Amino acid sequence: MLKKLMRKMPRLSLSAGKGVVLGICSALIIGTCTGMTYATPCTVTIQETGKAPVEITTTSISVGKLLAKQGIVLAEDDQINYELGDVITNQSVIKIDRAFQVNLTYHGQTEVYKTVADTVAEVLENKGIVLDSEDEVTPSLETKIKENDHIVVVDHDLQHVTVQEKLPYQTIENENVDLAPGERVIVQKGIEGVIEYEYTFRYENGAEVDRQLVREIKLSDPVDEIVEYGPEDVFELGAIPASKPTRYSQVKTFQATAYDASPADNGIWAGKTSTGMPLVYGVVAVDPRVIPYGTKMYIESVDGQYIYGYAIAGDCGGAIKGNKVDLFFPSRSDCYQFGRRDVNIYFLD
Repeated sequence: MLKKLMRKMPRLSLSAGKGVVLGICSALIIGTCTGMTYATPCTVTIQETGKAPVEITTTSISVGKLLAKQGIVLAEDDQINYELGDVITNQSVIKIDRAFQVNLTYHGQTEVYKTVADTVAEVLENKGIVLDSEDEVTPSLETKIKENDHIVVVDHDLQHVTVQEKLPYQTIENENVDLAPGERVIVQKGIEGVIEYEYTFRYENGAEVDRQLVREIKLSDPVDEIVEYGPEDVFELGAIPASKPTRYSQVKTFQATAYDASPADNGIWAGKTSTGMPLVYGVVAVDPRVIPYGTKMYIESVDGQYIYGYAIAGDCGGAIKGNKVDLFFPSRSDCYQFGRRDVNIYFLD
């Protein structure tokens, strides 16, 4: 190198002293050498999970380059105590924690989880799982974990729930003779009572597993409803009640005629009925295929102008077919007065 430098130097005046020449040469040599950088070897220790520590002497400048030279590849979930771009210093200790797989069951759902945690507690903390005093963890929080361990968290939850239910009221009915038959009046309105229950529900992983009744208290008693009604209609053959009956199954319209007990209307059956029933006011001749014998009825004209009253199906006639009836009257003149008209028949319960 000195020879190359000497060739590059311009020729100096012969009058210059040797000391000047040597000084210039020395300065050039020093300046050239200091412009070249040489890395100082460093001793580094690599500690990798599951392996013995390895001490390496290296001239690599960064952590990343050192690991690359050593063929060490980091997985996504692995952890290292340096950034890959950090500059290596002598006696550095590079720690690599290799992530391993554990199975974690929480809220009944199992997932595979990569971790470098040391204990069960650390795994749950890393997953953001906060435990209550009622929760169960298997294995215990202090347990050291290893590859493919299974951690099960059973989430216990207690809830206190208060519900209210209605208590039905009773209806009391009293007869009031001052009311018209069939009339009903509510003199006291019924009010439902209220009862309150307090339950404790126990859940495991969000599903109910038990419930206990903690408290039961009646907040209010039901109030009975009181109803007053007019005298009940009492069936009496041939009677004409003060008002229409209130208890009946249906109402139908029939064409009605009238007959008496004379031979003119009954021939050889004068004074008799086909059922043997006495022939009195209120007995009606019917078509038994339409109105069965013994049926109790209330009969009035369709226009409401004529009331025959309480009656019973107890006779039949040759001309009484279908929706026709023949009403018995004790005298011929009553039959003429009634004549033929449409009637509404209330079939009584």
